[in-house]
Amino acid sequence: MRFPSLIVLCVAAVSLAGCFEGPKGDPGPAGVAGPAGPPGPEGKAGPAGLPGKDGKDGIQGPAGPGSPLYAKIIGSTACSSVGCTSECSSDEAIASAICLTSEGTILQPTVHTGTVWTASCPTPSNGMVLICTKK
Repeated sequence: MRFPSLIVLCVAAVSLAGCFEGPKGDPGPAGVAGPAGPPGPEGKAGPAGLPGKDGKDGIQGPAGPGSPLYAKIIGSTACSSVGCTSECSSDEAIASAICLTSEGTILQPTVHTGTVWTASCPTPSNGMVLICTKK
């Protein structure tokens, strides 16, 4: 009777040996980092910042140089039954002139030089674009 009890005790001892934990050892070295995960959802915007201080306008700088070119547009109200005429100032010359008609055709202007440059458009002109330039 002792022998069967001895076998039962040995089997019980072997069976129960793995059920109890022993003392813990030191942690091992860290493993290699895994790949980055997908980005998370975008967060809410933060609160608005405080407004900045009002600055005072500085003094106005000097005027820039004037353009040597400018365009004069003569509409149908400035034209008569004989056409359109316009001129540049005495210190200017005509750089270009175009006579316009209501049919969409462009007529050749007549340019007169002298103290004052003048451009004239024949009938049926109902408008003109005159470009003047400083001499």
